[in-house]
Amino acid sequence: MLLRTFTLMVCLLSSLHLQANTADPSWAWQQQADRLALQRHPVWLKLLHYEQDFTEKSGYRSAIHSTSFFQAEDGYTQPNAELIADIQAFFKPVESDPDTHAQCRFPARYMWLKQQIVQGSQSTIQSPEDLICPAYSQWTDNNSVTSLSVIYATGYLGNPASFYGHTFLKFNTTGSASSLLDKTINYGAVVPDAENPITYIFKGIFGGYIGGFSEVDYYFQNNNYGENELRDLWEYQLNLKSDSTQLVVAHTWEVIKKEYTYFFFRKNCAYRMAELIEVIEDVKIITPHMITMPQALIQSITSAEVDGSPLVKAVNYHPSRQTKLYEKYLSLNADEKEIVHRIVSHPEQLDAPDFQQRPVLSKQLIVDTLLDYLQFIRSPEERATDVTTPFYRRVLKERYRMPPGEPNIIKRSGSPPHQGRDPSLIQIAVVHNSESENGLLLSLRPAYYDVLDSDNSHVRDSALTMGKIELIRSEDKGTDLRSLTLVEIESINGAVTGLPEDNGSGWRLKAGLEQHDLACDSCLILRGQAYYGYSRRISSNVLLGGYAGGQLQENVQNNGHARAVATLFTNLAAGSNLSARLHLDAIKALDGNRQEQYNIGIQARQRLSQNTDIRFSYQKDRAEEFALTFGYYF
Repeated sequence: MLLRTFTLMVCLLSSLHLQANTADPSWAWQQQADRLALQRHPVWLKLLHYEQDFTEKSGYRSAIHSTSFFQAEDGYTQPNAELIADIQAFFKPVESDPDTHAQCRFPARYMWLKQQIVQGSQSTIQSPEDLICPAYSQWTDNNSVTSLSVIYATGYLGNPASFYGHTFLKFNTTGSASSLLDKTINYGAVVPDAENPITYIFKGIFGGYIGGFSEVDYYFQNNNYGENELRDLWEYQLNLKSDSTQLVVAHTWEVIKKEYTYFFFRKNCAYRMAELIEVIEDVKIITPHMITMPQALIQSITSAEVDGSPLVKAVNYHPSRQTKLYEKYLSLNADEKEIVHRIVSHPEQLDAPDFQQRPVLSKQLIVDTLLDYLQFIRSPEERATDVTTPFYRRVLKERYRMPPGEPNIIKRSGSPPHQGRDPSLIQIAVVHNSESENGLLLSLRPAYYDVLDSDNSHVRDSALTMGKIELIRSEDKGTDLRSLTLVEIESINGAVTGLPEDNGSGWRLKAGLEQHDLACDSCLILRGQAYYGYSRRISSNVLLGGYAGGQLQENVQNNGHARAVATLFTNLAAGSNLSARLHLDAIKALDGNRQEQYNIGIQARQRLSQNTDIRFSYQKDRAEEFALTFGYYF
């Protein structure tokens, strides 16, 4: 009797539970999601930005900290709980404002779940009524986004945040009158005003800043990068189907202004931008390296496929104002260059016969060069307020008098960044030193480039090296640390035109452990160096320059703590495969034995393939040293 009563109670409770679930319109979706194990689906984990975390019971923790990004109270660490909460929220009726409804707040989740559940069902499953979302419709210009572009801005040594270049996403629309009005999505750190570079680098490396996505129109990015910071832009248009494009756009809406932790080397702009695109199933573009370089992301995008076709459909180059100016100036002949310099010094020379009587194409090239130059020297404040000088208006008026058309210009865009080498370098060298025995030198440079291998995605003639280590091995002494470069930055402006404000100023900083000189193989010291100087590009393949500065160092063998240094150098290039640098240093110790010293260095690099090179170097620093080096980039 008791058993019978118990069985009836169980059946009654099961019936009541079934009726309750049947009454829940989302129940069928929940069951189907469970059957398909959608809580473990890679796309679902990407949509919630779950990362593996074995301290959590579920094994996951979201990279996003904003509570508004989750429907479930424990959705931050529980993919299944968040899945159920989202499904239930999608079926709820609209209370007042549709923009606060889950369908409008999380359109990508709704879009993807509906596709998976409805298509994965063998029977008809009721779906919630699709809502019209006013805010989302306005943000997408009534769903007018037709394609996506990843844009790479070349490196900029004026800001630590931009040393390695930058990537952002562009929404290409059909409705805007100009691509400059298209929306762009940017990821970066939220940094207080006037934060000093040392604090920025330290916090950026160790996760001391909040990171997040923001949106601005493309004209702002074009002005900021191309006009103010003089950085070239490379646009990679993606080859995506309409539903894939809409999924990325919808997911971007979900993550805008949500809080992440920003990491300078790994989970940076390139990594987070790749995450947005990787919500498309089977697209894999995040690089496996410990450091995520923007250039490496571009290389990954161009080698990736989607639905059996290349992920990239087209590559477009947008030169900076400086690049445009230099291209035009280098297209001038000697007489035309002289006229440009004369007009800049004396604007009334626009009316002089030697200009007015020139052929039309020559006059067009001269005036176009002047227009680019006058834009080049404008301050950011003048650009922001669209202030123009009487001189600029006079030159522009002169251009309007001429027939339309563009003169022949020698384009010097070079190869796009995806054709460049990989960011890290390992080298092995055979070394002969006049004061010690021969040896093998092993070098590892995690990032990024030096004067000889700076290509089109880097700052030409400049250097950016971090964490480089050199080990030297000889038969008698075994393996020793030769040097450890913490950071080396060299920023050079070639001053191609030689016009006022294109003055070729440059600087160089270096800090780390190194041998005091080549004659002392057991004198490893901590040394910091800082220089300022000028350079001038006298042809497309030759740059001359000089620095003055100093060194602070440990006092070894009474060589002193401080030294003044003057340097002359030249950078040479023969096409894109052969480059060289020659330098002469005059060094004066300011304390210690106060000896004067003159050092000479010659380095040459021959590119063998995209990711291999061979180098020859000669240095004289109290001892002479020759080295033949093979390098592999990875």
